[in-house]
Amino acid sequence: MFEQLLSYFTFSYIEIFAISLLFLFFIIQLFYYFNYYRKPYAYARKKEKRGDKVDLDNSWKPKVSVIIASENEGSELAKNLPFILDQEYEDFEVIVVNNGSTDETDDVLNHFKLHHPNLYYTFLPSSTDDESFNRRKLALTVGIKAAKGDVLLFTEPYSKPVSKRWISSIVKEMSEKYAIVLGYSFYSKQKKLFNYFARFDNHFFSMRYLSMAIKRKAFTGTYRNLAFKRELFFDNKGFAACLNIESGEEVFINKIMTRENTAVAISQDSFVETTLVSFSLWKQIKKSYSLAKKYFKGGAVALFAFEKVTRYIFYIALIAILAYSILYSKWGLLSISLLIFFVRFITQLIVFNKSAKYFHSGNYYWGFIPMDFYLPIYNWRFITKNKGNLRGRR
Repeated sequence: MFEQLLSYFTFSYIEIFAISLLFLFFIIQLFYYFNYYRKPYAYARKKEKRGDKVDLDNSWKPKVSVIIASENEGSELAKNLPFILDQEYEDFEVIVVNNGSTDETDDVLNHFKLHHPNLYYTFLPSSTDDESFNRRKLALTVGIKAAKGDVLLFTEPYSKPVSKRWISSIVKEMSEKYAIVLGYSFYSKQKKLFNYFARFDNHFFSMRYLSMAIKRKAFTGTYRNLAFKRELFFDNKGFAACLNIESGEEVFINKIMTRENTAVAISQDSFVETTLVSFSLWKQIKKSYSLAKKYFKGGAVALFAFEKVTRYIFYIALIAILAYSILYSKWGLLSISLLIFFVRFITQLIVFNKSAKYFHSGNYYWGFIPMDFYLPIYNWRFITKNKGNLRGRR
């Protein structure tokens, strides 16, 4: 009996190589989960244990300008502006740039202006398609030039802070030491299949950019929840260096980040909730990042691309070993490969779901495997070749 059992665990050189390859990529995957995807959650819990909460008596209280560029999103402004205008912060203004809207945006802004003197808005006339390439950069530039605050805090019409201490939370992380603060935005839960995918994908993306910033290797952020000092924009000549790049406003953030000037706001008071009003909005958000990332300095994009590669090699090696084991009755090989898979799977569930719960991204159990496998493939559809990206470049 013992000899028969032992025979199951006697492997050929090829079988040893195959299981060793599977184990190697298993270790690489665990490295990413513990060193990157778990990092923001662990960092947030560590700060909570230290009692590192928002201090409204912080001596450094700069004037803050919240800037929103909006195009035909009057209904979203009507829902979300109250959460921004009612912030518990001494000195702030809200600037909305009406980017050629043809809906009821003007009526919405006029209504809020009657009750909120710290709301300001300006208007960009509609343009031809040829001019639309730089409209978002232009709208943000108009808002920045109109701002009177020393700190510029950006969000979107379809986003809202979850706390009245949102501004305080962001400013507290910036203080006088840092010039950029990366905040976090989660997608609200909806009964739509794409929303399930989007929340899962957004959590992975957010843990990547937050973990890199915590490690002093910041590479991107999101304008749904992002702040930087006003002087930083003008010292770098605004979007001039990114003018001919579609989604150049994303490239600008990467350009101005350094090891010393970027912090993260990771307390739950600093979170922003985003409503994906349509599938096309998610596509637009995904496409914007895909267009910008090829211009990012540093190796963060390649680092996480490698993680995706190792993920697929792991799955391919696993399937191949399982098929071979069943076909040739290699039950020892089968049991070891399944053990490696389940250890990885359980680790993923624990790390991901603990983090997702803190960051309001939902829970993922058996649906995790198809999501983990399918999303990187799906995201390829957002990668656009260079010829289509540089309409303004000769």
